[in-house]
Amino acid sequence: RHTRYWRDWSSDVCSSDLTQAEVMDMSKFTCKELLSGSPDATEAAIWTSGYYNGLHKNTKLDLTSMKHNAEMVMAACKDDPKKTVMQTVNTLLSGEKKK
Repeated sequence: RHTRYWRDWSSDVCSSDLTQAEVMDMSKFTCKELLSGSPDATEAAIWTSGYYNGLHKNTKLDLTSMKHNAEMVMAACKDDPKKTVMQTVNTLLSGEKKK
């Protein structure tokens, strides 16, 4: 299945599994939810990475940097699991700007 043509794969993506997907307000997604390790948490982490890379007009995928950033967010989330993930990322980004 992994070697199929991309159009065949896209029909799998549009399958009934996704029609039942939840709509999540990412501004309310908490660190506790991220730390749960659920499939929603994984998808939220991917979405968050894409969101912030898009804001910064970064079109490059740097897996080393992505892993480092994920570790930083996870560590900050462990410190304050009641904060939202977006608050946590914004705090981390504002700290980088001050350096």
